[in-house]
Amino acid sequence: MHILIVGAGSLGLLFAAKLSAVCEHMTVLARSREQADALAQKGIELVGTAESIRTTRSGVIDFRYYIEEAETANSTLHHFDYIFLMVKQPAISQELINNLKSQMSEDTYVISFQNGIGHEMRLGEELGRESLLLAVTTEGARRESLTAVTHTGHGVSYIGKTEDSDHTVNSTHILLVEMLEKAGFHTMMSKNINVRIWSKLTINAVINPLTAILRVKNGDLLLSPWTRKLMNNLYQEARLVATAKGVLLPDELWDTLLSVCEATSQNHSSMLQDIEQSRRTEIDHINGSLVKMAIELNLEIPTHQTVYQLVKALE
Repeated sequence: MHILIVGAGSLGLLFAAKLSAVCEHMTVLARSREQADALAQKGIELVGTAESIRTTRSGVIDFRYYIEEAETANSTLHHFDYIFLMVKQPAISQELINNLKSQMSEDTYVISFQNGIGHEMRLGEELGRESLLLAVTTEGARRESLTAVTHTGHGVSYIGKTEDSDHTVNSTHILLVEMLEKAGFHTMMSKNINVRIWSKLTINAVINPLTAILRVKNGDLLLSPWTRKLMNNLYQEARLVATAKGVLLPDELWDTLLSVCEATSQNHSSMLQDIEQSRRTEIDHINGSLVKMAIELNLEIPTHQTVYQLVKALE
């Protein structure tokens, strides 16, 4: 199986490193030439408490720079069975979409790993709904350098088709799940991926902005009754929007959210990292998307409105 991983951030490097042990051939497209060159020289170093340090097998992975090499990619890259789209939502530009199109055949599937919602409609329209799979993962990773990544926590990855596509699971998808399992990723095909996407959106919309505004680790949110109250306000408002959109979130989602905070207590959320490093956050695609839908539905979600404005001010 030939796989293209677009994005060499924490999750992109984690999946590339572990899949390199079982994948026939893989190409990783990095955002910068500097990172692509460093990866080509050193490979990917996987570090972690329970895993030994290892580098990717020679000859299994090609590393490229996904902007400058877009014009030549179609003639030089392998046929891809799957494209793992692992950049953040703000990075999905028309230029990147055109790059993806140039590397797809009629048998290629694109798996979208983005947080938030909204991107799936655009990708489906541009790439074809039957070619698009959506993914939700709770794997934890932290990029340590251009070439090194730490696996900070094992989780579960769910992959499923969009609501308006044929939900028949073909044999290729089964092989993909088997390969991911062999690489060490607990993976399941899901027929209710929309609920899982909304569940993760709700969790991200509670944890990420509060940690970014307060400049604290995930677990610190549980230490104060004031932050717990803010968390519950954000949770209830997100649930209100989901229900109005016809999405029935699991009854146990609040307990799941608290468990995520505990399990990732020492983690800095991606939104906090973006603020600390003066990068654009995903707030528009997380809380911002909820605010936009609430306005369209004539709903009031004041806590989300406030944290959205605060994170935009920090940006």
